[in-house]
Amino acid sequence: MNAEQVIEAIHGSYLKGSKHGLRNTQMLLERLCPQCRVPVIHVAGTNGKGSTCAMLESILRAAGYRTGLYTSPFLQMYHERIRLDGLPLTDDLMVKYGNPLVEAAYALEAEDVQVTPFEMGTVLALTAFEGEQVDVAIIEVGLGGRLDPTNVVSPCLCAITAIGLDHMNLLGNTLTEIAGEKAGIIKPGVPVVCQPAAEEVAAVFAEKAAEMHAPLIQLEMSMVTAAHADAYGSVISCQLQNTWEQVNIPLPGAHQQKNALTVLALVEQLRQQGWNIPDKAVVDGISATRWLARLEWCGNVLIDGAHNPQGIEALRDYVQAYLPDKRRILLTGVLEDKLQPDMLKMLADVGEKQVTVTPDTPRAMAAQELAQRLNHIGGAARAADSLASGLAIARELAGEDGVVIAAGSLYFAGGLRNVLGLPWR
Repeated sequence: MNAEQVIEAIHGSYLKGSKHGLRNTQMLLERLCPQCRVPVIHVAGTNGKGSTCAMLESILRAAGYRTGLYTSPFLQMYHERIRLDGLPLTDDLMVKYGNPLVEAAYALEAEDVQVTPFEMGTVLALTAFEGEQVDVAIIEVGLGGRLDPTNVVSPCLCAITAIGLDHMNLLGNTLTEIAGEKAGIIKPGVPVVCQPAAEEVAAVFAEKAAEMHAPLIQLEMSMVTAAHADAYGSVISCQLQNTWEQVNIPLPGAHQQKNALTVLALVEQLRQQGWNIPDKAVVDGISATRWLARLEWCGNVLIDGAHNPQGIEALRDYVQAYLPDKRRILLTGVLEDKLQPDMLKMLADVGEKQVTVTPDTPRAMAAQELAQRLNHIGGAARAADSLASGLAIARELAGEDGVVIAAGSLYFAGGLRNVLGLPWR
């Protein structure tokens, strides 16, 4: 199979599965990579884990290490999910590691074991990282932590970023329940860095770390000793084990300061383990980080992948801080299984008028239904029949002096980047 056929096979209807757990992934690895020796940094969290992974990968690459990065979902092409030295997996490598993967999945299917696309993607990443001899792999959890397919790894370091309400049908209805699932990545004796969190959430992490005899680094925002922010990023100083001065964060939003603080703490832990990461690599790596569709400007269009209450709240805070006097039009598309009741009001508050579209995924909520729901709570929404037409309508409503704010789903954000003709990086 060529690369396109491999990806089709991974997403194929015959490779469906719904069981939440590790066994299928372990069975695939036993066939393809029984001894994965690559050092792994494992990152969980509701929001911020992708940005954290991206910053850390950029630092390690700047320090001269060969890196692997596994994240989800992709924005514009499947290859983005698996990166070697910052670049998406090539077609040749997709074929090299994808064909044995699909064959192994077929063999398991014959044994009545149905593997999921995410399980296959995880094993594809791990086998590619092992085969291409990366020095370190940064692995982002897909969903939760305890039963996520990525939790088959044996990490040298873990991190847990911001905790919020998401995937509640699988992870629980409270922050403490969700935190308990995220804490499932904590391994015996392996240090874990936890982002500043509410007291009850931090208590969950502390209890799990104590149970696992894992060194816990619980961060506090008071560790950020100075911060200056504008619409395009932040500059922070921090006091951790080291003093960090004037660290430039090119990712907009106050929440990225927490992510950068987490990354600096991870760097300090890696140094204690013997990794050679000079200060210059840290500063250069963070300042060179790009993480698309997270408060990303394209002309007068602001693209953000916010898709849960915590993410939309961060977007709303950004808009209120930096665009208070602008005419704001919301362009939005959401997934039906991700829409929580309080999200609608928060989305409506982002723009004075709303234009809805249907994201290109079977999980999408129809544009017409989303518009009706927004109007029911006092919005001023209209549905568009395509993403391109929705963008045109939103731009017309915004006018020359206004802005279009595009948010609601990473799937939607990726589709919009395609419509705008933006490259993957």
